[in-house]
Amino acid sequence: MAFEEPTRRRDPVQRRSRARVEQILTAARDLLDEGGPAAVTTRALAARAEVPIGTLYQYFANREAVLRELALRIIDRADDELATRLAAIEASDLDDAVRRVLVLHQSLYRAHPELVTDYYTRRDAALVPDGYQHRMRMAGAIHEFFLARGLLRPDTDRLVTEIAVEIGDRVLELAYHRSPEGDPRVLAEVQRAMSSYLKTYAS
Repeated sequence: MAFEEPTRRRDPVQRRSRARVEQILTAARDLLDEGGPAAVTTRALAARAEVPIGTLYQYFANREAVLRELALRIIDRADDELATRLAAIEASDLDDAVRRVLVLHQSLYRAHPELVTDYYTRRDAALVPDGYQHRMRMAGAIHEFFLARGLLRPDTDRLVTEIAVEIGDRVLELAYHRSPEGDPRVLAEVQRAMSSYLKTYAS
């Protein structure tokens, strides 16, 4: 499911144009992996993608637009994979479940840690959307996971898990600001915070 945003660029209709967009985004991912966000310039992108710079501007207004689309695609992938990955989790108790959900979150974003850090920085500066709808979809899936495993009382309002996800997101932002891989000390604290809160609704 694609991240909802009225101003998000639309995929071209023509196959050749779609292939060009993928070519540019692949080049951007490669440059990002090699040198971080600073390496993703329009000139470097055009050279790596082997397209005229004018062609690049037909699809993306600037480098910010390219980095923005890469970040949103990570969100799209996370949404698409979440339910399947949650279903595969076997947790012994609520603490273990929270830990495993956080490990899952890390694995979904670990492919391009520099981009995740860059996304949080750009979100703070309002250069990318906040991602509220993504977090609400995530909270809904996690809530159903907790209920299905009997880890929360059956009458627990979904709002409880939504708040836990919001807590987790804000502290994870701090973790990724401190380290591209996520500061392990901060990750330990976010697990503690989410577990302590959710335990007040444990079955």
